[in-house]
Amino acid sequence: CFEDTLTNLYEHPAEMHELIEYILDFRMRYAKLLIDNVHPDVILSHDDWGTKDALFMKRDMWREFFKEPYRKFYSYMKSEGVIVIHHADSYCADIVDDMVEIGIDVWQGVLPENDIPTLLHHLQGKMVLMGGIGAAIDTPVSTESEIYTYTKNLLNECAPYGGFIPCITYGLP
Repeated sequence: CFEDTLTNLYEHPAEMHELIEYILDFRMRYAKLLIDNVHPDVILSHDDWGTKDALFMKRDMWREFFKEPYRKFYSYMKSEGVIVIHHADSYCADIVDDMVEIGIDVWQGVLPENDIPTLLHHLQGKMVLMGGIGAAIDTPVSTESEIYTYTKNLLNECAPYGGFIPCITYGLP
């Protein structure tokens, strides 16, 4: 279970590094097959690194276990001319500079809780943020007027910085 996985990062770090390398190897082989045979312009990779308001682990632990494997994965894609979109509909503001460093071109699913205008100002175009329309407005009882106002306010706050694509932050209904 997920709790066991997080606990194992503390209790069995060597084994977890080995497991992450194994997963990276699988994902690298899959990406190579995809790139060599389909020649995509973009690859969307999913991995939530937190909850709505916090990372799943301390920033230093994320860096220790995940930063370099993702750098390898995304560097390969970029070396093949592929645009890297990373989906994380979670709080990642604490590692946003790391996300740029590992080669993410677009962070899709960015939640409003990440303070999107502040991130856009900080990033200065180094990474596109795609999201901002969270679950608070996407409900069965939301009116067209409420959604319009919410979206207009979001655009007024974020568009001036550039590098922003409004969209819902998660997948299916």
